Amino acid sequence: MTISEHPQVDEYVTFIHELADAARTLLSERHEGSRFETKADASPVTEFDRGVETVLRELVAERFPEHGFIGEEFAPDRADAEFVWIADPIDGTKQFVSGIPVFTTLIALCRNGRPVVGVIDASVSQDRWLGVEGRQSTLNGNPISTSGRVAVPGATMSWSQPDRVRAEHAAGVGELGDAVAWQVFGAGSYGFGRLAAGAIDIAGYSGSFGAYDVCALVPIIEGAGGVITDGYGEPITIEDPAACVAAATPELHREVLRYFAGDRG
Repeated sequence: MTISEHPQVDEYVTFIHELADAARTLLSERHEGSRFETKADASPVTEFDRGVETVLRELVAERFPEHGFIGEEFAPDRADAEFVWIADPIDGTKQFVSGIPVFTTLIALCRNGRPVVGVIDASVSQDRWLGVEGRQSTLNGNPISTSGRVAVPGATMSWSQPDRVRAEHAAGVGELGDAVAWQVFGAGSYGFGRLAAGAIDIAGYSGSFGAYDVCALVPIIEGAGGVITDGYGEPITIEDPAACVAAATPELHREVLRYFAGDRG
């Protein structure tokens, strides 16, 4: 049974919008000059990251106390529960700190470790992508579909954190970049949203990131007709992946994975 057939699906969808609304309200406050610290992985964290995650955790605990929660900034709570909410309060903290308006909030509901509902919320542009397993994805309430492109030549690509590509993927990612028509960098989850909306054909990560960076993307990409997996073609789950690859179609996704595997013959 997909989540779209679950008797509480509409309650979960309404609630994920409430969570996204709460995050948007906090992130819409003036943040220029906000203080930040540098974490062990050299990425910044601000009081907004922690503040948003705290609010989301409190809302989930109040509404669904039996559910778990995993976030980027604090320790997991009930991560082995059937239903677990997983969130990145600010995906793109460097952009947030710098005042570059492509940061987002990512929220997903996972069931038995698999993402089944997801939201990308961009507070500055006021764009919101919603994906629900078994339903067509939407952008601001309107149905969306991927581009339908089936081959790498002529494709467009959004690549996040090009400075953090894993060593085993570096050569393939470089060759993939040479093979596509053009690339954009640093868009993060916003780039995956644009893929779901048909504006970009390929999006990916490789390197240092967590499940909270990608779980929300899964129902959105799949519900728009695309494919998203880790860098080895395995499903994205609540466990931290080593890479993430999304493409507009199964054919394009298979071709992109061959670059990751070093097999372009």
